[in-house]
Amino acid sequence: MHGLDKKIVRVGTATALTLMLVCSPQAAEVKDSLDVVSKTNRGAVDSQKKIDQLAWEAKDMLEEYRKLQDGTEYQAAYTRELEELDGAQQAQINSLNEQIVQVRITRQRIVPLMRSMADALEKFVVLDLPFHHEERINGVLQLKQRLNQPDLSLSAKFRLLLEAYQLEQGYGGNIEAWRGPLQFQGEELSVEYLRVGRVALYFQSLDGGNSGYWNAAEDSWVTLDETHNRAMVQAMRVAKNMTAPQLLQLPFLVPGAES
Repeated sequence: MHGLDKKIVRVGTATALTLMLVCSPQAAEVKDSLDVVSKTNRGAVDSQKKIDQLAWEAKDMLEEYRKLQDGTEYQAAYTRELEELDGAQQAQINSLNEQIVQVRITRQRIVPLMRSMADALEKFVVLDLPFHHEERINGVLQLKQRLNQPDLSLSAKFRLLLEAYQLEQGYGGNIEAWRGPLQFQGEELSVEYLRVGRVALYFQSLDGGNSGYWNAAEDSWVTLDETHNRAMVQAMRVAKNMTAPQLLQLPFLVPGAES
């Protein structure tokens, strides 16, 4: 019984102490402190949540900023490229405008020049040796008509003029023989003509009995001595490619000398 009494006394004492702590002012202060700590902990958790939320929002804003920055740099590069392209196009436009002006100036200068060249060519053909005379004069007259056609381009006109000059130039470097009519001493004969470049022009009757040459100083045909008939026949054969080329022994009138 004594042991039990001691336990009862101890329990009672502890209970009494507890009741004294609970009911004492110090107990109230401890409780308040615990409440403050609890509130503080809850506030810290809420604050951490807000911090985490703000961190995510800041991260999102940073990514968005970087995207915008990348887009701005791309836009700036694209703008520079457009500016460079615009500058190149403007330079090309200026160059084309200058070329147009030059073309107009060239056209104003070259059209009178081509007409002058056509007139000079016509005079040259008229005063030249009378071979294919009618055909060549008609060719020059047709050329002058083509040069006056408004629907023909400037380059096409210039090409036609050059072709006419090249054709006339070609006559000076070859020999040619052909058959054709000839008005001689009041008669119309059928003869063989021989042209040696632009140096000399001859004729010979079809039977080979009569020969002559063009005297530019007298503007008329002159009869050759019969001793030249054989050489004329041989020269005709060379001109027609009927025999191999060879040295031709033909009479030649020196300007200022007597025939």
